[in-house]
Amino acid sequence: MTPLERVLRLGPDDSFPEELLDLPVEHLQILHSRICRQLDHEHLSLDGAHPITLDRMAELRIEFTSRLVR
Repeated sequence: MTPLERVLRLGPDDSFPEELLDLPVEHLQILHSRICRQLDHEHLSLDGAHPITLDRMAELRIEFTSRLVR
């Protein structure tokens, strides 16, 4: 992965926050954008999306939804 790709995407081996609850919504949006770009990249591969990336996207969706309900 190039340095620019490292900033734009969040791969399965990259660190991901243990707790999303304390993050500001802006940080969640950035994480979401990086995960979306990673999923786009992974869908182009023969193996498809990585399970860790899919799990991270699910965690972000849950957090966004819980914040809408509050």
